[in-house]
Amino acid sequence: MNIAVARGIPGLEKLDYDTYRKTVDSWTDRFRRWLPTVEHAFAQAPAKYENDLNFFRLGMLAQFLDKQIGIAYVEEQKQAQNRGAKDVRYTDPGHLLVHGLIDTKRGTCGTMPTLHVAIGRRLGWPVALACANSHYVCRYDDGKTVHNIEATDTGRGGFAAGSDDDYMKSEGISRRAVAVGSDLRKLSAREMLGVFIQARARHYADTGKAIHAASDYALAHTLFPNSRKIYVGLAGNLVATGERLFAPNEHGHPASLGAYLAGRYLSPGTPTGATGSGRTRRPDPLAELERINELNRRNMQRLRHPAAPPQPHRPVVPGVVQPYQPVVPGTVQPHQPQPRR
Repeated sequence: MNIAVARGIPGLEKLDYDTYRKTVDSWTDRFRRWLPTVEHAFAQAPAKYENDLNFFRLGMLAQFLDKQIGIAYVEEQKQAQNRGAKDVRYTDPGHLLVHGLIDTKRGTCGTMPTLHVAIGRRLGWPVALACANSHYVCRYDDGKTVHNIEATDTGRGGFAAGSDDDYMKSEGISRRAVAVGSDLRKLSAREMLGVFIQARARHYADTGKAIHAASDYALAHTLFPNSRKIYVGLAGNLVATGERLFAPNEHGHPASLGAYLAGRYLSPGTPTGATGSGRTRRPDPLAELERINELNRRNMQRLRHPAAPPQPHRPVVPGVVQPYQPVVPGTVQPHQPQPRR
């Protein structure tokens, strides 16, 4: 899926999926043969690995990719993040999509855990990507036990893993982000595809291709509607799209949303830019929908029959629709491993 997304970028149409598949298959076979030669370490000291052979094997994959394949973080991106740069730009799509990691053996938090997941699934492990705010981890979840493997911690020997609480603190993840199903859970294949398309959207945004970015963020949101990161990217790009489509004095321009947003989220008398006391006006969404429908009907009628008076319509009676239910993490208690260095 990741390579297919990359092939959608102009200039990368000829990426050969089979070449990358064979490379990852080869690395997987090498790891499969190597793993039994080190499993005696678990037998000798299982407590060091949470008394869980699966945890040990996940860590050994991280160590194998680090020491034997030579996977490491993209140096310029690492330096920028170490400086605390807030304007990190991903002009090279290979820093966001896994072909770049396979080609150069240098990756980021978007590509390194993706490689872990690709190999883990070849081994039959129940792994997938998990979001940790703007970061990603390889997450093992068999329905009973959860492990988070930090794929970017390379070059120091051993491997790193953290509990959900660890990531909530280090990445600034709120409990709401977890409750709505955005962060710290094993993603489905559909949601991982959304993450890959969001990565492509980020590349488009950072290279000035606003139309492509908005389209990809919208598609990514459709695939992974509970992602807060994708939502933020989509909202920002829709504002830019509105500025392109509408004049400042036209309804539809982002400026026309000001009054609506102020009325919905600011208490009476609250200055612009400040939040209210919590008592926000919540208009009836069905009444608002009917108002918009009526406006659209009148506009369409005026376009089709300019001289004709508006025709009466039958109001739309909403049915009883079950609201979308976000995926909520289960009640499995995650382990609390100390990071392995």
